[in-house]
Amino acid sequence: MDIMNTFVGLSSVLTGFAQDILAPRLDTTNIKTLYLQSWTENIAQETGDAGLVNTILQQYAELQAAGKSDEEIGEQLMNGNNSPAFVLACQKLIFLWYMGAWPDVNAQPGTETGGFTTSSLLSAESYTSGLVWQVMQAHPMGDSNYRYGYWAEQPPALSDFTGN
Repeated sequence: MDIMNTFVGLSSVLTGFAQDILAPRLDTTNIKTLYLQSWTENIAQETGDAGLVNTILQQYAELQAAGKSDEEIGEQLMNGNNSPAFVLACQKLIFLWYMGAWPDVNAQPGTETGGFTTSSLLSAESYTSGLVWQVMQAHPMGDSNYRYGYWAEQPPALSDFTGN
């Protein structure tokens, strides 16, 4: 199993972004490597299960090899018979890709909100690479590849940003 390709495939299923958007051929930031490392280390530390990330990647690879669609794979990963730690690890990976930050979920069962989530930014590159900017069809403050006055034009379709 090629771990990076499996990680990108899993991330594509969970985020809804095409693999070539998450891992472009010309990848100047290589954010996927930072995300894989951060996800692996944080999940191992938080759960005490150093093999949980590999279990998730292996299950994704098996579902993909069985010819399951992305929707079926996502449903199986997030709503199958997986442990709460497994599902939370997948949810944290989604948060990581969208926000470029590691989430700290502070559950408070029985309260009106159920708890809250804080996060820690990984790097300046992770901030500017967050998928949230593409979904909003915007750019982070202080970082833009758009020309002056771009906001006066109708934005491209969201599918142009997500690849799907």
